[in-house]
Amino acid sequence: MRKFILKSAKFFSILWLFSIAITAHAQLPEITDASNVQSCRFLERIEGSSGYGKNTNWNAIAKDVALSQAEKLGASHIVWERFDTIGGFNGIAIANAYQCKL
Repeated sequence: MRKFILKSAKFFSILWLFSIAITAHAQLPEITDASNVQSCRFLERIEGSSGYGKNTNWNAIAKDVALSQAEKLGASHIVWERFDTIGGFNGIAIANAYQCKL
């Protein structure tokens, strides 16, 4: 039992260190306007949904989901296109994701 506990502790320590390394390199895209991405490469149109439920702060939830999608694409910048309300408590955030050379 003791060996199992030691192996488990070692495994979770390595996993924790690995997650810190990944998080250190992750960077959310910069939010900007269309005039600042004219020389950038368009990646994709992204949509973030707040999901279903009574979310009084649906806008922030939808933005976070969209930013996460842009990050996974490797976007350096995003330009918000619009925010659509669905019912009274839900909605989507629509943006364009770009990769700009630094």
